[in-house]
Amino acid sequence: MLAALVCCGLTAGISLSQDVRPGPAKGKTWALLIGIEKYHRANPLTYTVNDVHQLANTLRTRGGLDEDSILEFTDESSNPRYQPLKTSLMTELPAWLKRPGPDDSIIVYFSGHGFRDPAGKLYLAPIDCDPRNAAATGIAIEWFREQIAACRAGFKLLVLDACHAGSEKGEASSGSVAAKELGDPFQDLDKVVTLASSTADQESQIWEDKHQSLFSYWLNQGLRGHADKDNDGAIDIDELYDYVSRAVKHTADTYFPRPQTPVRIVRAGVSGVPVVLRLQPQTLKQVLSDMAEQMANVLMERHVAKVGVLEFTNDTKLGELLGADFGLLGRYCAEEVERQLMERSAGKYGLVDPRRLQTALASQGFKLADLGSPDALARLSGGAGGMPVMALGTLRNRSGRLVNLQCRLVQTEGDEVLGSVGGAASLNESEWGMLGRSVAIRPEDRKPEVPTGPQPPRPLVDQVVDRIDRRAESPHPLKDSGFPYRVKMMIGGQEREGVFRGNDLFIPVHKGEVYEIWIENHSKKLTLMRLLVDGLNTLPEKEATKGVLTYIVGKRVNLDDARCWVLDPADGEVNAVRGFVSQTGAEGELREFVVVDADQSLAARQQFTDQIGLITAAFYAPAGASRGVGTGAGKRRKETIETMAEVRPGSLLAVINIRYVDADALRPTER
Repeated sequence: MLAALVCCGLTAGISLSQDVRPGPAKGKTWALLIGIEKYHRANPLTYTVNDVHQLANTLRTRGGLDEDSILEFTDESSNPRYQPLKTSLMTELPAWLKRPGPDDSIIVYFSGHGFRDPAGKLYLAPIDCDPRNAAATGIAIEWFREQIAACRAGFKLLVLDACHAGSEKGEASSGSVAAKELGDPFQDLDKVVTLASSTADQESQIWEDKHQSLFSYWLNQGLRGHADKDNDGAIDIDELYDYVSRAVKHTADTYFPRPQTPVRIVRAGVSGVPVVLRLQPQTLKQVLSDMAEQMANVLMERHVAKVGVLEFTNDTKLGELLGADFGLLGRYCAEEVERQLMERSAGKYGLVDPRRLQTALASQGFKLADLGSPDALARLSGGAGGMPVMALGTLRNRSGRLVNLQCRLVQTEGDEVLGSVGGAASLNESEWGMLGRSVAIRPEDRKPEVPTGPQPPRPLVDQVVDRIDRRAESPHPLKDSGFPYRVKMMIGGQEREGVFRGNDLFIPVHKGEVYEIWIENHSKKLTLMRLLVDGLNTLPEKEATKGVLTYIVGKRVNLDDARCWVLDPADGEVNAVRGFVSQTGAEGELREFVVVDADQSLAARQQFTDQIGLITAAFYAPAGASRGVGTGAGKRRKETIETMAEVRPGSLLAVINIRYVDADALRPTER
């Protein structure tokens, strides 16, 4: 293909089973979360309430738990029933634990003190516990164990983040015990797995920078999706323990004065791998942000000097192919991760200049197959001026608007994987348009389906994407003479004809040719258009740098965020876009579209190059209030590009993708 020139991680625990994989969810997940800081008669703790709030938010947003499924006991509760007093806990817990059914699962989390009385009995400490009289004021572990055992849930996860003498969770009180000791009595319970924050002879520590305990921070991050090692959309107990264990141990060794090792306690002979949490897909932006946050942590912990980010590849049955199944998404994801890594660097690591990395990739002819070659990675590092670590992202398993993302941090010398992060993303309609498919959306596509059973109807956007996915298997919309939006590539004043192959349209071009993109609006309605060339917006995009607002020419954007053109029938049916706009208004300027080197063909790309060869035009009905621009006739480099009325895009009407390719790649009979 050719392109337009823009002128300008985890320690393995003992597996419960490797044969059982997560199946469809049968029941719901419940969570009982207890966090206590301001003890009346015991030494206070810090950040335990925040640990509860962070975990509850993760369970809601990432696990889809509703408010009715989460019960929080914290110092801050305005309802006396849910303050962590002994009477309220012993009243509310038994009633709440009766609610889950045999197909359900529960997560019980406790962050606070634990004590042992002179007779050796263990107690959880409510906020009003007196350590000198734990038997009368504490909650006996035997009682708590009976409540957990009586719960009918099919799987029960007990999480204990407690301290002992000298713990950095707070100054120790006499007789305090560690999480491991509190968890031991639950070892012989059926269907129960216990995660304890530390061993019996270690201290559960606070991570001041995160305003959480070290253990609870990584527990929360694992449940946000980063523990989903196999990218199946569910976090099982093996994955969660492996992730938390390695992260806590490594962070403690790197940043803290003492070691800390989480412990898993499970009844011998337990079969299967229980699922702790089934993940709800997040927006693409949120998943990329989460991934960048975790990668930044790894880079700083490992004291990595510099990292380079490659275009995300595709995981397909035919092998990993650049852009084969995901169009522009791979390049966008890489650039967004790179941008967010830079924002989080705080001067602790640097990023390889993308232009220098691209030059090294091109000069070495670096291919997908080279990702598995230590020698090739080492040469690439040298060519990029030193790149000890590379971020290698993958897009996989798309189903409708759901797609799984994963990114590995790999050393360029030695091929060691420093960490792996990922998540399930839910694409919106515009992001679906970046996949490289073309479709006209019909009114009936937005008609909600009628439920046929007890299950609630699926979100309408899921239904719409499923329908346009099926229609995208049909011929390209531009093959239909009745399609109202005509997109043409004009070269030398003439339309360059293309070749239709199923849902694709290929237009042959030659290196050095200057082209324009003409859009005809025959709908007779005001229409908004987002126009990308190789993933770069044809309009300048605002960007704030150190408080200064600037306009970036040819910026790579998410199609859903791109600034819009306005196609106003009152100005005529033909709108010409002659290049990447650098300035709008009466003194409008642009930079011509120019075809550059041709080292790609119709085949899926095997090399990491700048050359993509994809024009994407997405058409929207107007909705009101946001700025768009229009275009008028004028000179090639100087022309009036008028700012139009305040409008913003509403419903997606159509997506057109055109692939422009080396003319020699088309058979003579097809030109």
